[in-house]
Amino acid sequence: MYDVIVQGIPDVWSVWATGTTSGLSAATSLDLGLAALQLAAGCAALLRIRGAGGLLVIACAATVAFRAPVVWYLLLDSSTDPWFGGLEDPSLAVVGTTCIVALVISLAQACLLLKARQLEHEAAAREAALTEGIRPVKVTATASCVLLSVLNCFYICRNALTALDVGPGVLADLLVGKGAGRAVLGVSSPWQWTCLIVMCGVGMVLAGKRRPIATGFSLGLAVLMMPTAFAKLWGAAASDTLLDTPVGTLQSLVELVGSAAVLALIASDLRNDSRPEQPGDSDDVEATASAGTAPATLRDAESAADVAET
Repeated sequence: MYDVIVQGIPDVWSVWATGTTSGLSAATSLDLGLAALQLAAGCAALLRIRGAGGLLVIACAATVAFRAPVVWYLLLDSSTDPWFGGLEDPSLAVVGTTCIVALVISLAQACLLLKARQLEHEAAAREAALTEGIRPVKVTATASCVLLSVLNCFYICRNALTALDVGPGVLADLLVGKGAGRAVLGVSSPWQWTCLIVMCGVGMVLAGKRRPIATGFSLGLAVLMMPTAFAKLWGAAASDTLLDTPVGTLQSLVELVGSAAVLALIASDLRNDSRPEQPGDSDDVEATASAGTAPATLRDAESAADVAET
């Protein structure tokens, strides 16, 4: 909102698409993706749809990963040691305060998610005892695992190529953000790639094992990456520089197209979940329960869940 008020929508979009600005900019296209992820997680939690837990987890992790460096930059920035790229403005203190508040809220949310993990495990065990469980659809899980594996290779290669181009010492400075500030909330590209390596690696393992949390986790990563990838491709196409950086262009294409495909698959799965129950389904469940297969205790439910998973 600060960027829109000061610069206007066309100039703000130009900054997000090209990553360059003549003055002090507040946000980048990464913050657009983070905002979309946080809104998606909040709506999913309110609507209590499948995947809300995974969305909340990735939203919490991404908020900490991309807001903690801003606080770090502001604390260490000085005129003699410009960690924040030499950007100076009275509003930087306000930005630091709001980032600290965001971190506190995210850490509190992380504690609540850890507390809720046991409750969700118990609920999942009881449902798995009566049905086939709540695992992600195999096709969707496989597609998510493949996409995140490919993107992980891209992010690792980008950091390796950066180290070869500028040297390990400069890469270390970029990772911690020294002199890399282009916007008040901006973090360096190597830091983004490093965080995405970790998050995509976790998502890849969850999707490969078809954990219940994998649906929301993959959905959150797709929502986070799509706005940034679209903005970068738009800017490169507008300036006729798509072929100047083939690795970056290919990475953005994979992020955009792959994320859109995963979103479509997850949306299809959620739509199938919301279909009306067919006649006879409830009778089958009741018959199963009356036959004594419904667990009477949590231990029986966990045993039945293990059998169903096997």
